[in-house]
Amino acid sequence: MDELNERELYRVRLRFIDLIKSFFVAEPDSEMMSRWRGTFSALAMEQVSPRFDNAVKEISHALKDKTLKELQEEYYKLFVNPFDGCMVETTASYYLNGRSYDQALVDVRGLMNEAGIQREKGVTDPEDSLIVMLDTLASLVEEEKAGDDQVRQLQGRLLEEFLQPFTDKFTAALKEHEHADFYYLCGRVLSGYLDLEKNLVISI
Repeated sequence: MDELNERELYRVRLRFIDLIKSFFVAEPDSEMMSRWRGTFSALAMEQVSPRFDNAVKEISHALKDKTLKELQEEYYKLFVNPFDGCMVETTASYYLNGRSYDQALVDVRGLMNEAGIQREKGVTDPEDSLIVMLDTLASLVEEEKAGDDQVRQLQGRLLEEFLQPFTDKFTAALKEHEHADFYYLCGRVLSGYLDLEKNLVISI
């Protein structure tokens, strides 16, 4: 990509976080699938980093081949239906502590409290869930955009202590799951993007 100025960089980061969150927040509909197809088709023409670029190209191909019904059924099996034993956990505690609602949840809550961030109204997922952690990352980027340089340290902690180790294990679980075809690729996009975020936070 062409070099971005600071304001554009914040905007791009927030758009990427929102895009990746959209994979996991709800079962996809036709509007969402159209957005994904258009976005990843365009991204596949860009060069950002080898790891991210490869993930983008693979998911772009998958979006051309998959039907909306296939993606909806996969989402339902992985993240909604508790009865057939196929659900994939989406909390940091489960992967980092071996069970849900454990120390990682306490620690993420502490980080959010330190940053003055609360879960969005209506969100019932725990603070160490992927969705809420991505919301927290977006809130920290917004605070940095507003001129608070101190939040960079919190961004680094969220990435290094929670999001990245969670994502490594979450993506590995998706890779081994017999029903996780498209959503394994989503995990790879997430992982590739978090690498970019970490490098950005370190370099700033």
